[in-house]
Order: sequence, then C-alpha cells, then structure tokens
Amino acid sequence: MFEKILYSRKMLSLLLFILYIDIAYVTAVFNRDVLIYGTITSVIILGYLAYYSHNHRSAKEVLALTVFTSLALILGLITGIIFGGYNNIGASIYALTMTISILLILYFVNRIYKI
Repeated sequence: MFEKILYSRKMLSLLLFILYIDIAYVTAVFNRDVLIYGTITSVIILGYLAYYSHNHRSAKEVLALTVFTSLALILGLITGIIFGGYNNIGASIYALTMTISILLILYFVNRIYKI
C-alpha cells in the first residue's frame, strides 16, 4: 500500500507543488538560512523525482516529468522574484542561474532520449 501511494501521480503533483512553493519562498526571502534549508528540500524532492522517472516510466513520461519539474521551478523563481521585489540582485542572479541550468538540463534530457 505504501508503494502504491509513493508512486501515484497525485504524489507527484503534490511534490511538484511543494517544489514550486519551496523555490518561490527561497527566491523571495533569499537569506542564508532559507537557502540552506530550501536547497536541502529541493534536492530531496528532485532526487525522488529522478528515482521515480528512472525506475518506473518510459522515455516520453520522463520527458514530461522533466518538463513539468522545470515549469514548477521556473514559475517558482518568477513568483519569488515578483513577491521578493526586483531590487535584490542576489535573488535575480540566483533565478537567472537556475533558469539557465534548468533549460540546459531539459535540452540534454531531450537529446539523451531522442524525443
């Protein structure tokens, strides 16, 4: 039963929403403590999503999960910048770096799976 809940699509939706909220909060507040705990949370969620996509899905579903994860991250970054204000240069550079790396990951996943 635990495995059924763990690998359900509702669980994936919940994790993507938590990832969106986490990234938005990290970008909006942008101090040392929030960066540490937000990064730990994001790494745990992204690790679970990588494990899920590696063991249980086809190439098209992996690409779809990667796209939805990237959208959650980019929308979280945009939301955090809007709520945190545009005058924090550190948060803006953080958002720009994250966005570029996310787009590169999408590009390479697309090239690896040849979709």
